[in-house]
Amino acid sequence: MQGLMVLYLVSFVLGILIIARVWRANTLDGVLTLFLPFYVFYALYKYWGDADHDIRWPLLAQFIVSAVLLWNVYHIAPAVIDPRLAAMQSQGAEDDDQADEDNSATRPARSSATASAQGKTAPASATRQTRTPAQASEAEPPPRPATMAELNDLAAHVLFLRGRFVREAIGMRLDIPRGQHLLAGTDARLADTALRGEVDPHLIGWMIATDRTITDPNLRIVRLRWRHDGLVAGDAADPAALLDAAHTRTPAPRLAGSGGTLVRYEVAPEREGSTIIWSEERLPEGMQVSVHDCHALRLARKGVLEFSIVGADAKAAASCTDELRALVATVRFDPESDYPAQIQGEHLAPYSLSGMVTQTQ
Repeated sequence: MQGLMVLYLVSFVLGILIIARVWRANTLDGVLTLFLPFYVFYALYKYWGDADHDIRWPLLAQFIVSAVLLWNVYHIAPAVIDPRLAAMQSQGAEDDDQADEDNSATRPARSSATASAQGKTAPASATRQTRTPAQASEAEPPPRPATMAELNDLAAHVLFLRGRFVREAIGMRLDIPRGQHLLAGTDARLADTALRGEVDPHLIGWMIATDRTITDPNLRIVRLRWRHDGLVAGDAADPAALLDAAHTRTPAPRLAGSGGTLVRYEVAPEREGSTIIWSEERLPEGMQVSVHDCHALRLARKGVLEFSIVGADAKAAASCTDELRALVATVRFDPESDYPAQIQGEHLAPYSLSGMVTQTQ
């Protein structure tokens, strides 16, 4: 924010300098430059080369400063200039702090149907009262897919983010790709529940193309999920062993996915440092046609950040791993929150990396 203010101040001072030089040369030209910004180009031409009144250098400097300022506003600092976004990031931090305290994913998310029934959608910055799971279950109806009217109402209230997505409580930040916008925290869970009719307590982000909103059909959704189960140790085995484990071990769903039977790995799981990326073909229960799920995991000290594209057809799945690879490459964890080089004295998750990939015990 301070950097933006400095740029604003420099641009303002340069503007005053330009008007003052033109004013000294001719009062009428100065007045016209003040009230008609494009008149500055005539003044530039008229006093070009005049040692006392030439404005080409301060005008060039103002163009450069303005370009830097606009680039910062649209690409670097959306969270700073939008107070609603700051409130949303704060709310997201509260969610993660709660997860740190009880290591639980049982907090119910409010469905869009409930919001519509009460005649409003709660803003992300709303103050929440702490309730026990029993009290919550009594107060809130079970989730269900929203009607089109409820989706339209929700779309009018949720706030899509661009630029940078920050979760201070887990020490993570990522750059939202150009051409994409993201719902965070409560808004993400409201949108996801409205479309699927199920609550995903691990969901922290919900990203789609900028020319789409939650009411559009056939959305290509990237879901961001955070599992706060501890450090995930071990390494993923070779694809054949992983496929065998997925078929023979007891299932334990942990990732966003289509469910059903794992047919094959279209892109085999491959680990690079603290990242593992793959895509899989699955046959959901009761369906005759298989679908494709794409996953990228970013390991951290206290959990795993997951990126998933679920239920894509074969054509759409062709580029999904590249899309997730580019996205996860922008993720940065604070040093104290990042995956350690040596695992010693860390709180370990109750499953291995192979167990997470195959979603088995």
